Amino acid sequence: MTTATAEPATRTPRWSERRPGPAAAAYAGGYLVLAFGAAGLAPRMPSAAALAILATAAGVATLALSLLLVLSLCRLRLAPRAEFAWMLAMGLLFCLARPSVLVIIGRWLGGPEPAARVAAVLSLALGSHGQHLLGNAALIMWAVFLGRLVARVIREGKLILPVAVVASVADVITVYWGLVARVAETAPEVVEAFSAAAPVAPPPEVPAPVLTAIGIGDFLFLAMFLAVTLRHAMRPAASLWATFGLLLLAPAAFLLWPDLPGLPGLPFISAAVLAANWRHLAFTGSEKRALVVAGVLVAAVVLAVVVLLAR
Repeated sequence: MTTATAEPATRTPRWSERRPGPAAAAYAGGYLVLAFGAAGLAPRMPSAAALAILATAAGVATLALSLLLVLSLCRLRLAPRAEFAWMLAMGLLFCLARPSVLVIIGRWLGGPEPAARVAAVLSLALGSHGQHLLGNAALIMWAVFLGRLVARVIREGKLILPVAVVASVADVITVYWGLVARVAETAPEVVEAFSAAAPVAPPPEVPAPVLTAIGIGDFLFLAMFLAVTLRHAMRPAASLWATFGLLLLAPAAFLLWPDLPGLPGLPFISAAVLAANWRHLAFTGSEKRALVVAGVLVAAVVLAVVVLLAR
C-alpha cells in the first residue's frame, strides 16, 4: 500500500486542517448566512436577468461552502462509534429541519396523520426558508457521517477506482432508468426532500448555469472518497477543488440537451477524485487483469439491466 504524501513534508498545515471542528462550524455558518441572505434578496430583484445572476452567484458560493464543510467534517478525528452516533444525530436533525421527510416516513409506515401534525408544527416554527436551508445543511452533515462509515470498509486508497466506476455506472442507471427515475415520476417530493437545493431558484425564462439541487447520495460518496484520501495520505484538497470545478461545468449538459430529466452527479464527482489522485492508483499486473475481468462482467450486467429497464 502506497503511503507517500501528496504534499511536501515542510508545508505548513492550513487553519482548516489544524482545526477542522471550528472550520466546519465556520463553513456551515457561512453557508446558512449566505443562503438566508440570498433567499431574502431574491424577491427584490428588479428583473429575471438580475434574479438569474443572483441565483448563479449564490449557487456557486454555497456549493463551495458545502464542499468545504464536507472536507472539514471528514477531517475530524472520530472513532467508528462516534461516527455512528453523529450519523444518528444528524439523521434526526435532518428529519426535524425538513418536516416534509416526517410526512413521507409517516406515509410509508401507514400513519400519515400524526406525522403531518408534527410536520405542521415544525414548519410553523422554522418557516419556509428555515426548513429549506437548515434541511440542506442537516442533509449534508448526515450524508458525510454516513459516507465516513462506508469509507471504513475500503482498506486501500487505490480501491476508490473500482468503487468510483461501479458507483458512477449505477448512478447513471438509477437516474435515467432505475429507482430515482421512477420516484421522480411518481413521487417527486421524495427526491426533493432528499436533495440539497440551491438557495435561490433561477427564473425559467433565464436559465442560470448552476446546479439547482444535489442529492444525498452525491454528498455521501464525496465524503466517502475524501475520507479514504485522508486516511491513505492522498490528495483530499485537490479532490475537493477538482469536484468543485466539474460540478460548475455540469450544468452545461442541460444547455446541450435541454430535455434531460436529471443529471447524475456521481460520475462528475468520481472523475474529479480519480483525476486528482491518479498517481496513487498503482495496481500490480494481476490486479489489473482482475480489474479488466471485473469490468467486463460489470459492463455485461449493466447492458442487461439497461435492456430490461428500457423495455
